[in-house]
Amino acid sequence: MVSTAAMVIILSGFNGIEGLVVKMFGSFDSDIEITAKNAKTFDKNFIPPTIYEIDGLVNYTEVIEEIAIVKNQDNFIIGTIKGVAPTFLEMCEMNNHLLDGNARINDDFGPVALIGGGALENLDGYIFQIEGQYEYFTVYSPNRDKKISSNKLKNIDAFTTSQIPVGGVFSFNNDVDQNFLIVPIDYAAEIFNYNNEITQLELDFEDGLDLNEVKSNLEELVGPSFEVKTNFEQNQLIYETSQSEKWITTLLLGFIFFLATFNMIASITMLVIEKKNNMKTLDALGAKQSQLHKIFFFEGLLINGFGLIFGLIIGYGICFLQQHVGLIRMENSMVEYFPIIFKGIDFVLILGITLFFGILAAYLPSRFLINRILNE
Repeated sequence: MVSTAAMVIILSGFNGIEGLVVKMFGSFDSDIEITAKNAKTFDKNFIPPTIYEIDGLVNYTEVIEEIAIVKNQDNFIIGTIKGVAPTFLEMCEMNNHLLDGNARINDDFGPVALIGGGALENLDGYIFQIEGQYEYFTVYSPNRDKKISSNKLKNIDAFTTSQIPVGGVFSFNNDVDQNFLIVPIDYAAEIFNYNNEITQLELDFEDGLDLNEVKSNLEELVGPSFEVKTNFEQNQLIYETSQSEKWITTLLLGFIFFLATFNMIASITMLVIEKKNNMKTLDALGAKQSQLHKIFFFEGLLINGFGLIFGLIIGYGICFLQQHVGLIRMENSMVEYFPIIFKGIDFVLILGITLFFGILAAYLPSRFLINRILNE
């Protein structure tokens, strides 16, 4: 019962953490990303127009993503400037991740930037609460026509200097929050001296579509010069690490359950020894050995079955309370309570582990001890 309940709670908790990781890293990244296979940038006119007519496409944005120095008074960071179209704010659900300010990259006077919470803190920046008032950050973007060496970082010709007001601060995950400054793509093209070049094309599709199938269709359309990645492939290491942790934990829980079955083996063994004289009496009256085996085998199944049922009730009951009441909080996190998610595969896995070891624990003592006692 305890082992079954523990498996339910821990696996559901891992599902919740995995869902939280997907939400943290998946919200900022698009469903599909198209980049040049052998170059950093490509001409946006090389993308065939049929891409934008593919079934299930909801939103897309051309992107210019480059490294730059962002400075505010005496503070500076080396961050990532991400130039996007306004549609990107819908694609990443910016309103749900905004900590302060307004979710926009243009106002009546021109371009406005959105910055990650960690970057804003490192720059000692401030978001004004008065409409139309902004703090201006200076952006030093590398000049593509100049070479930058360590002894020429102060060479003013090596950088293009510009200023942009910051109108909002967001939080997705630590990597994004510490490094990213989101700006209009026209502004990014200007400060990085881009013409028709972009670094990637990001696309979002309807929920429920098989992104691997969509990827295959896109690869046929764009040809071998481009690389197409799904959201999973963009964050492959993070997702695979999360999955590996879950399966290692499952193996450990299975091993613990295996050790717990020895309690049941010991209980049935003691019961068989206790009923030694009764078994000999039944054997003398003509009872078959198979009938005696079944008595203790079915008793072992009953112990296992009741443990499984009550364990599932307790495990899923605690998880249900965590989902709807909140028993455990997560401090300083993007969610208030520890997340719990149920998956059917986990239920099947728990049933398989419990039944396999339970049947084995019920079979072994009933099979070998009874034969030994009756043959004495």
